[in-house]
Amino acid sequence: MDPGRFPTTFQEAPALAELVRQGRLPPVRERIGQDPLVIAPLQQIGRYGGTLRSAFIGPGDQTTIPRFSAGPDAFLYWDYEWQKLVPNIARDFEFSRDGHTLTLLLRRGMRWSDGTLFTADDVLFWYVDMYCDRRIVSHPSANLTMDGQDVRIEKVDAATVQFVAPKPYPLLAEILASYTDIGGPSLFGRFAMGGFAPKHYLSQFHPKYRSESRVRQAARDAGFANWVLYLKNRNDGSLNAELPVVTPWRVVSPINTQVLALERNAYSIWVDTAGNQLPYIDRIRHSYASGPDAINFMACAGELDFQDRHLNVAKLPFLLVNRRRSGYEVYLDPMEGTDLGLRINLGYREDPYVGGLLGNAIFRRALSLGIDRDAINESFMLGTGSPSATVPIPGSRYFPGPEWVHRWATLDVVQANQLLDGLGLARKDAEGFRQREDGGGRLRLVCEAYFAHFDYPAVAEVIKEQWRLIGIDLSVQIVDDDLWTERCLAGVIQLTVLATQCEDPLTYPHKLFPFSIEGDAAFIGLEFAQWFQSGGSAGRRPPREIIEMMKLWHRAREAETEERILIGKEIIRRHVDLVLSIGLISGGLSNYAVRVAKTRLGNVPRRAINSLCVRSPLNTLPITFFYR
Repeated sequence: MDPGRFPTTFQEAPALAELVRQGRLPPVRERIGQDPLVIAPLQQIGRYGGTLRSAFIGPGDQTTIPRFSAGPDAFLYWDYEWQKLVPNIARDFEFSRDGHTLTLLLRRGMRWSDGTLFTADDVLFWYVDMYCDRRIVSHPSANLTMDGQDVRIEKVDAATVQFVAPKPYPLLAEILASYTDIGGPSLFGRFAMGGFAPKHYLSQFHPKYRSESRVRQAARDAGFANWVLYLKNRNDGSLNAELPVVTPWRVVSPINTQVLALERNAYSIWVDTAGNQLPYIDRIRHSYASGPDAINFMACAGELDFQDRHLNVAKLPFLLVNRRRSGYEVYLDPMEGTDLGLRINLGYREDPYVGGLLGNAIFRRALSLGIDRDAINESFMLGTGSPSATVPIPGSRYFPGPEWVHRWATLDVVQANQLLDGLGLARKDAEGFRQREDGGGRLRLVCEAYFAHFDYPAVAEVIKEQWRLIGIDLSVQIVDDDLWTERCLAGVIQLTVLATQCEDPLTYPHKLFPFSIEGDAAFIGLEFAQWFQSGGSAGRRPPREIIEMMKLWHRAREAETEERILIGKEIIRRHVDLVLSIGLISGGLSNYAVRVAKTRLGNVPRRAINSLCVRSPLNTLPITFFYR
């Protein structure tokens, strides 16, 4: 928006106006600072009030806040078409002529939710006292290193910081705007990442500002083994309602309770074009549900005002039938990338023989050729997706070309059997299953899957039946999602069914090659990712072809936009050709693609870009939702 057209007078929610009248809050103009973040509502200026009802499935539902009520709290963000970077927590940004330095201008007068000024000191506190302290963050982030050298963060003045890279780093601005470990504390604060943190609050848990004996004792008193774990817990906005935040709403009842509740942040910097401080809605109430089925039933009964997480496309007919009776609309946002796939642990070592096969591209290609994607699409996606390898949808700037959509991704039982025979796996038992070459009997693979917003175990069962035709015995094990995460981080799972994603191979390469050691992104190869993140000083050296992909990613960071896009496409092509994951369906409705919203909820878009990279549905601007 043209700054010359910014509002010059400001209004606020009635409850806040009353607190101002009582002298318990400063006037709204003082609370939003000199540089409010002006948002143009999609349809109309809203009105204040109401509690938005939603649902979640427990403490493991960690992206509930970052993907709906976080603002977002990143320095930069994307426009609604996911084409152009725009200022966000930072009011502006610019690169130096040599491309080494990215300067961020912070919003003057911006405050944390407790009223304390947000300044460059909060960025430097995070960088120096948290990120650079290897007791807290055990290894440098790949996003903040280049060729083994650090990207430094320096304070220029109270409202200006600079990211100084050893080489040109034009991708850095996109990384700050996207789903990354420096994309805001609501995403990765619990890992002591995020890009900034409230110094005035968190310093009480850090031995630099308080004696180590005192912070150790405080941690023990709170039930933590050490002060580092306690500090990270205190920096988790979903668990700690005392944590000052810069998001539009703040937590008042944490995620480990029956109700994850948030209330408006009186110091929100967001305002609409008429000068009304956002958000319009007073409160958000996420009620605990026992699982995705319960959430789908709650939606059909009209008990939810907005929901996208955990709605199953298989329930779409049921959701459509009940929408008028229960007063809601159903919206469909197909995924921008591959929302259903079979992910492969390339670093699996529990059974060295099986690990060797999973690390073999020919074996992976044979497995992929043994899958009938059309049957999966019809059975689980109601025919709405596009059977494919792991590729973004056509129209994406990283779409590698139509010839790559079905590369090693069509049903060809004859070729699959030929490839497996050529690997020395021609010997079969009486039931037609292939035998291990090491004398260990039948070759059996294990797929561990959990129920979420999609019936992943059922997809695995279908693949199990399809692989009988190529002599592969697949055992499907259903596990709890928390246990799955534990086993994932231990590197002991062979295969799983999840989204393989690929929409942005540069800001979010986590599932295209071993990149991250956090959460489910570590699944692709934990020790290989440790090697990558540490610059080769830890973990295990990956195979040559994976190292080449890592080198491409490093090269892309220094490249300007046109070359960067070409390199991103090449990373996807190599992933597809090596079958580092077995893509099943792209552009489908399995991954947060079904939304329901009450008909009386205003400013809800009919269609939205659906990608983790932009934290959908945060890009629908929930801060502008209101009750008519």
